[in-house]
Amino acid sequence: FYRAFRHRDFRLLWIGAFFSFMGSWVQMTAQGTLVYEMTGSEEKLALISACSMLPVTFLGLVAGSFVDQHNKKKLLLATQIGLACTTIVIAYLVVSKQIQVWHLVAVAVVNGLLSCFEMPARQSLVGQIVPAEDIPAAIPFQALTFNLARVLGPAIGGYLIKKSGIDTCYIVNACSFFVLIFAVSAIRTTTAVGDRATGPIGDLVKEGFLYTWRENRLRTVFILETGFSLFALFYLAQLPSIAKTFFNLPSGGNANLAIAVGFGAISALVITATTADRHVRGLLIRGAISVMAVALIALAFTRNLYLGYGLMYILGLSSVLVFNSCMALFQMLAPENLRGRVVSMHIWALSGVGPLGVYPFGFLAEKTSLTVAFVVGGSLTACVALWGWLTPQRLEAQ
Repeated sequence: FYRAFRHRDFRLLWIGAFFSFMGSWVQMTAQGTLVYEMTGSEEKLALISACSMLPVTFLGLVAGSFVDQHNKKKLLLATQIGLACTTIVIAYLVVSKQIQVWHLVAVAVVNGLLSCFEMPARQSLVGQIVPAEDIPAAIPFQALTFNLARVLGPAIGGYLIKKSGIDTCYIVNACSFFVLIFAVSAIRTTTAVGDRATGPIGDLVKEGFLYTWRENRLRTVFILETGFSLFALFYLAQLPSIAKTFFNLPSGGNANLAIAVGFGAISALVITATTADRHVRGLLIRGAISVMAVALIALAFTRNLYLGYGLMYILGLSSVLVFNSCMALFQMLAPENLRGRVVSMHIWALSGVGPLGVYPFGFLAEKTSLTVAFVVGGSLTACVALWGWLTPQRLEAQ
């Protein structure tokens, strides 16, 4: 598990990403609270979340081809600077009491655009700064940054909301980006582009898509992850509404639910890390989707807070088991010259289809009830799991 941390540049990227992600979770906790206090609307919560993913829907695959053709370190620096700037703008609007929902929607779109390039650049950079034999250990260890932040970030965000106000959370996030900027700047490994793919961008995107679709294991992983993202992950956007509607928690109560999700995510990392050298990823993916379906339906009818925390833990555990297992397979099954494009297929499956699920489930919750939305989402997730079990394609790298 720890062998990837032997490499200096990976340590720098890990530490920088950890502080950046932690700041992002502080802000996301505050933003959910802010939007729900301003509107009391599940549809608005879903709208802002969907807008942050919408650019990935249209540009995610193009971004992967772009990343393959450019220096990943420079791309990561540029996108982090852009994300820091948009956060500073929102921080100013919140502090000056001028913030409106449309500001958050606009910044969500811009941040989503930057993330189209940031995510494949950061993920692919790992393949350049870590030797091939250590990549299976580096992937879950890298994911630990995000998921540790899922515990600490909401906890800090909830505390700051109560003690200092929502505006402080945005300021903290703006500062956190500069830690990753400094860390990436200090990376010594040569990250120049090797054998650069040439040709029209459309042809490059097509090549990455066709490789993913023709490789039987990647195609199965892609379909499972797409269905999972479409029907199961909407719950994250609804945490403020879950806190109020299901458990009658006060303002900022979504932070406690997010912490429970974070603990589940960390547990998933332990599982994926300890099984990194075993051929069990297919079982983990299918099993996690099945458990996710049951947990979503159970949450729809749960009003006991402690049982709710347990279900949020299971949702976090299942989500990250699917995410990390799929990411490992996309990284390991892709050739170096196609890795950015193939990884972008994973990112598109996870985030690009998000608006197609997040917003409709938010709209459904607004027009019917949150309970109905969770029952429908859980039932459709169960269908995805059933398809996975009926498709006995071996998913592990040989």
